[in-house]
Amino acid sequence: MLGITLLVFKDAVGEVIFLVPLIFLIAVSMFFYTRLKLVISDKGICFTGGLRKHVISWNDIIKVDMVRLGKYKTPKVIIHYSDRKLELDKGFYLKVKFSKILLLLETKITPELFTEQYQDIRRNIK
Repeated sequence: MLGITLLVFKDAVGEVIFLVPLIFLIAVSMFFYTRLKLVISDKGICFTGGLRKHVISWNDIIKVDMVRLGKYKTPKVIIHYSDRKLELDKGFYLKVKFSKILLLLETKITPELFTEQYQDIRRNIK
């Protein structure tokens, strides 16, 4: 019986070494996820809480594109500004909030900046 206990304890050290970084990664991911915040105001767009902070003035936006990704063809809006881009995924904001975000973007940004692909996908998801 003592031999079996020692074998189990000996193997547990390897499992603990594997599990600790995994649990730490999950905890850090949950921390960042709960801090994500998107603010759309008259001045522009501010996306904070992630690894990169995005502060975009309405005049800085070069173009707005939309693509469908994955098995369920989930729409993703890509806002190109300066030399960077901000991606807003419908899977994160869900249907009602995502529709409100699109509506706010369409009222604040000039229509010429929206690509053909954006307009086609937008008509299909209404």
